[in-house]
Amino acid sequence: MKTSPSATALEKVAGSVLVEATATAITVLVGGPLAAMLPILLKSLASERYKKRNDEFLQVVSATLERHENEIRNLSDAQYKLINEAVLAALHTTEVEKLKMLQTVVKRTLDLRDVQPQEAILLSRIIRDISAEEAHFVLRNFAFTAIHISEPGEPEERGVLHVAPGSRDELLVSGLNSLGVLTTGQPTMGQLLRFSSIVAKLILLLQDNDT
Repeated sequence: MKTSPSATALEKVAGSVLVEATATAITVLVGGPLAAMLPILLKSLASERYKKRNDEFLQVVSATLERHENEIRNLSDAQYKLINEAVLAALHTTEVEKLKMLQTVVKRTLDLRDVQPQEAILLSRIIRDISAEEAHFVLRNFAFTAIHISEPGEPEERGVLHVAPGSRDELLVSGLNSLGVLTTGQPTMGQLLRFSSIVAKLILLLQDNDT
């Protein structure tokens, strides 16, 4: 079977991930209690939208990698892992904004030459599970020194982001805390949350210099 030109660059870097994901899907389809239902599910409009979005994602990523052939040749193991994990994460999301975010992660990883293996492991976990909304929260609020869940009317502290209990932002803060993006600070004035040290490199991956 002829390989499409758009797949060539991606196969050089993330081919193993695509093979693994495809093999996993086939395994699920041929066995287990959901085997009879999944072929029907694949006929849904949602499944068609999923396939279209992921096809577009892979084309964009492949085009990006084609433009950076020299960087691909000299990828570190940590960079290689991050790109593979970003592609794998894309195959498991239906969120359009998350796919756009992952495209940026792939592109920015090519420039992240000082990332260490353990950092790549932590960043891969975050990239896999973080939502686009959570990522945007990080980008908007990284300049704050701390985050405090506080009732309206409580005295505000300079440099501290106050988030109302029960608000949408509190849900985002809770999710980021579970991912290790936020960590618990000293409880001297109520529980403060602070951005962890890995967030500096996370932001480098999330920020698109072209926008």
